[in-house]
Amino acid sequence: MRSRESRITNHGSRPWRHLLTALGVIGATVALHEGAHALVTARAGGKVREIGIGFGPPLFRLRVRHLSVVVRMLPLGGYAAVDPEQIPPRRRIPMLLAGPLANIAAGLPLMLAFRRHPVEIPNDGRRVGLTGFAGTLTALIRAAAQGPGSIARLAGSMNVGLGLANLLPVYPLDGGHVVMSIMEERGVPRQTRIRFARWTAALFIMLARAAMLGDLRRLSAGAGTGERGNAESRF
Repeated sequence: MRSRESRITNHGSRPWRHLLTALGVIGATVALHEGAHALVTARAGGKVREIGIGFGPPLFRLRVRHLSVVVRMLPLGGYAAVDPEQIPPRRRIPMLLAGPLANIAAGLPLMLAFRRHPVEIPNDGRRVGLTGFAGTLTALIRAAAQGPGSIARLAGSMNVGLGLANLLPVYPLDGGHVVMSIMEERGVPRQTRIRFARWTAALFIMLARAAMLGDLRRLSAGAGTGERGNAESRF
């Protein structure tokens, strides 16, 4: 009887381990991205005040040499608090590209090395669409349940996807900042740069909204499937 209860308890604790693994992958991906920004910024002579992993209230702080690293409650992204204005526009570009390129460089080997391991791609039952935080987290939890190879492959895909997405010439993504630095270097008037930032920020909001709605559709479809499954089991 005791051994059976122990097995049930262990089985019940697995979803929590899968969730922690998924959050760890997201945190490591963000830390790699922002750490690359901070490293190249510091080497270029810019001031790095803080690296943040997540948003919201801080959970704890770390001190890595002279750099403050803050882990916050909501793992929805991250930031590197830097002062790029000290750096000429042309020298900002490597700093801005460092984060996306670090993610791509880390993700490609994982995708290739673990390409035979199965992963489940989030979709809404009709097509693969944009995936927001909820969809990404769900896919990572399922991959963690499938084993280390699956979580490694999906982590690689996520890093490559994040890197490529951040190269889009859309503000406030890194690619948008690169375009604005090039415009500044070439003497484009400030008002034109501001208009570019506003127009592309509107596009960014539309993409983020589409990703959020895609997550909601997937969650609704999953809930509907679960309800149908429960109804069938009763009969």
